[in-house]
Amino acid sequence: MTKHKDIQDPKKFSETHYKFFKAKLFSTETSREELKNICMILGHLPTKEAQDLLDKFKKSERAKEVEWLECAIDEGKYWYLSPNNEKEERDFLALKMLYKKDEKIDELMCKRDEHDFQIRTMNIELEALKKLAKEKSNKIKDIKYRIVALQDLIKIETVSLKEVEKEIEIQEKIREKIKQSITTERYKDMDPMYMSEVCFDGENF
Repeated sequence: MTKHKDIQDPKKFSETHYKFFKAKLFSTETSREELKNICMILGHLPTKEAQDLLDKFKKSERAKEVEWLECAIDEGKYWYLSPNNEKEERDFLALKMLYKKDEKIDELMCKRDEHDFQIRTMNIELEALKKLAKEKSNKIKDIKYRIVALQDLIKIETVSLKEVEKEIEIQEKIREKIKQSITTERYKDMDPMYMSEVCFDGENF
């Protein structure tokens, strides 16, 4: 991946630099222009330290003085997370797969809830039908057929529910193995939701 010409070389910045940036960002004596210059540097510095400083500054009272702070944070995060070699590219793609797996699991959980809801409501109706069947005043001729049909539907829904629950279990296990395979340090605890805005060549929408 080709780096933007304004991207800073992380090797040129030591702990002393970050301490200086932190002191200036949270000093009441720092001018607005200095704040902007520091945020510009941090936004083009692909390191966790730079990201952390920008995130902390975002919560400060003077953050509003840098109108494009959000853009600086987003750009800094982009460059910080961008892969630099084949191994990182592989792990970056794995993060995308985690996001896709989360979507799939959420979809399956919705189906599970739908089956569970159907079973619970049909059981309530079945209970009502059985009580009606015992009443002498009951005039519903096909009530026994209704009871049998409803019992069959409950069995079908129960089988479907178990199938979905099993698939959720499988997908969660696959997801965990994919997560364990990610060894790039800055990707390990990254929120897969970030990958919702990242597109890969050949990816289907």
